[in-house]
Amino acid sequence: MTLRVILQIVPRGDETKVREIGRLDIFNKGQLEGFGEPVCFYGVIDLTPGQEGMFMKDTIHARANGAWHLLHRVLNQHSNQ
Repeated sequence: MTLRVILQIVPRGDETKVREIGRLDIFNKGQLEGFGEPVCFYGVIDLTPGQEGMFMKDTIHARANGAWHLLHRVLNQHSNQ
């Protein structure tokens, strides 16, 4: 399964002028054993226009923490590159 994050600008709330400024695909590469809870290994691809296919660092994430926590981790990694 892939979690896709799309970041858009909506100038003055006008939906007809929406412009995409960023996109990430976060995808599950498999489950890791030995953590006592479901922990998965995720890959991240930056699909931002002009940067298509740029791979970012992989990350591990406890599934119980949810999608928002995973996104937070990925964005923190992205801003530190």
